[in-house]
Parts: sequence; structure tokens; C-alpha cells
Amino acid sequence: MRKIILVDDQPTYRFSLRNILEDAGEIQIIAEASDGQELLELLKSHSPDIIFMDIEMPNMNGIEATKKALRINPDLIIIGLSMYENQNYVNQLIEAGAKGYLLKISNNFNLFRHILQNPDSQLFYSDGISYQPRQGKEGKQIIAIVDDFETTTFTVEFALKNAGYEVLKAETPENILKYFDGRRIDMLISDYQMPQMLGHELVAKIKAMPAYRNMPVLMLSSEKSKAKQALAREAGAFGWVQKPYDLKRFMKIVNKTLKQ
Repeated sequence: MRKIILVDDQPTYRFSLRNILEDAGEIQIIAEASDGQELLELLKSHSPDIIFMDIEMPNMNGIEATKKALRINPDLIIIGLSMYENQNYVNQLIEAGAKGYLLKISNNFNLFRHILQNPDSQLFYSDGISYQPRQGKEGKQIIAIVDDFETTTFTVEFALKNAGYEVLKAETPENILKYFDGRRIDMLISDYQMPQMLGHELVAKIKAMPAYRNMPVLMLSSEKSKAKQALAREAGAFGWVQKPYDLKRFMKIVNKTLKQ
């Protein structure tokens, strides 16, 4: 039996959705909320399998609530609901980690039944809806770099831009994390030894976000410790490049990694 939370600012729609879901499969509605803020409070004491959530809500919309809910529990299945065929909504919601986008005005009964039977099987969309990945400027791939040594970020940024990549950069883990808000990022290049947060801790935080689970991460560090390299790999880093490094060789590694 699937444990469900319904999130919508319209009680009448929640009532209607409850009836549809009860007809579609064996469920238990364990809670309801009228906006994203209420959902986050509920997640402190409730453990649902699936959340069906409206996109357009006061106080906190469904996209922002999806990001924050998945930080609390990355295993949640969140299905967005909307009145609108808004491609920007679809992209933002899926990139935030949701598993589907259903139009309220569509007949979604078979989709609801399939979601309840096997929620991990795929992404779920109403007819006419699909996720269309957004590109960077002029279709460029996007690479985020973080290093508290300004010379490193300047050198790497210059090389990446010359190679045709779009670059997001920061000198602290806290500031680079601000970019990981659901937008498309194709790779992270990170220092290991940084104040306040080590490289493997940063990687673990980012890899906990469903939108970035499969994003490659390269560590670029002067650290030689095998133990620290192991921590980075366990957190999800793809490779480790030792400083000082040959810039041409480093760029070959970046290019090869992004083509895999």
C-alpha cells in the first residue's frame, strides 16, 4: 500500500484527487497540505512513498518545495500537477528531481494507476508534455568550478571558455552550491582542501540532489593523500587531477569525461 501526501491549495481538487487515487490502486493518504511550506513541516513527522503536488501555490510553489523536500529525503517520488502546459515549469520541475508532470485537465487515470504500481519505472507525463533539456548559451555545456585559490579559478575558467564551455565559478563551497538550484550543470570541477567544507563533503551534498546524481565531478587538488582521494570517490567524484598539472592534459580529461 502506497503512502501518499497530497499538496494543493484547492481543497476541492485534493478531494477529487483522493477519490481518483483510491480507485487507481491501494493507497493510504497520510496527510494533506495547501502549500510547500506545509509539506516541509509534514515531512518532519511523515514518511510518504509518493507526493502529488501542485505547481502554482502561495508561500512556496511546487518547484521550490520539490527541491527542499528531496534534500530532506532524496528517495521521495514527487509528481507535479498543473493546469498549464508550461515548458519552463516542466523543465524546472524535472531538473529539481521530480518524477513527472501531469496536467490537471487531462484524463490521467491510467497514469495514476501506473505510478502507484511502479513509481520508479520512468518519468510520467500527460499526453503532449515532455521534458526538453535546456542548453547553456548557444548550446554550450556548462561547467561549475570552485577553488579558494583565485589563480586556479582564473586559469581554469580561461581554458574552459576558450574550449567553448560556459563557466559558473565560485571561491567557496557555499557560493558554488547556490548554482545547484535545479538548473542544468554538466560538470563540477572542485578543489579538495577548502575552508568550512572539504571537497568530498561538497560532492556528497551535490550528489544528494536527484538532478545532479549522474553529473561527473573532477577533483583538482594538490592533496596527495590516498585516503582523501578515496573519500572523494566514495562521495561520487569521477576523477582526481593532481596540482601542479599540465593544462592541455587537464582539458583532454575534461573533454573525454563530458563525452562519456
